[in-house]
Amino acid sequence: MKISNETKAILKNFATINSGIKVDSGNQLKTISNMKNILAVANVPETFNQEFSIYNLVEFLGATSLMENPDYNFNEASLSIADSDTSLTYFYASEGMVMSPEKMITMPDAEISIDLSSTLLNELQKAASVLGVNDLVLSSDGTKIVLQVTDKKNATSNTFSRTVGEGNGSTFTMYFKIENLKVLDGNYTVAVSSKGISNFKNKDIDLEYFIALEPDSSYNA
Repeated sequence: MKISNETKAILKNFATINSGIKVDSGNQLKTISNMKNILAVANVPETFNQEFSIYNLVEFLGATSLMENPDYNFNEASLSIADSDTSLTYFYASEGMVMSPEKMITMPDAEISIDLSSTLLNELQKAASVLGVNDLVLSSDGTKIVLQVTDKKNATSNTFSRTVGEGNGSTFTMYFKIENLKVLDGNYTVAVSSKGISNFKNKDIDLEYFIALEPDSSYNA
């Protein structure tokens, strides 16, 4: 079988969340961070006929990049990757060596929903890096919804803000860690629940992330 560039990009992104991955039979890929505060799920074009685990996803992707458009053959203990004149054998990780999600998250009803473009997400991440801050704040005074990067522990922190929507009368302050926004570049619908969880759903491919809010987040209807 072939593995599409879309799936390779998803796997490369998943490697930033967890260094390894367990792949179940079927067409769904999922991963979870070691802190269990980020869960990512993707339905991909390929269908995998067996379960297997990769311990070092970055190494695996690097190995597969040695060939331009190889065929993948999934054996019992290893994966064979080959093109017309080159072959590579890559062994699976032992069962239990890779952390994988034990159960899926059921997203609670979300009080807040915004659109987050690739451009804005990149601007926010760049601003956080330039300013040396690591908090992303989604807030509303009841009249407008604002995204801001700042250092919430520093009252005189430099900040970068962007209005992203109109308020509905509710006031809230939802905190994320910039380092937890490990999403594939793209456009997203973001749903946020006062129960401490958010959902980033990609608008173009079947990919979503569940990202925990920081515990000092607050919502007032």
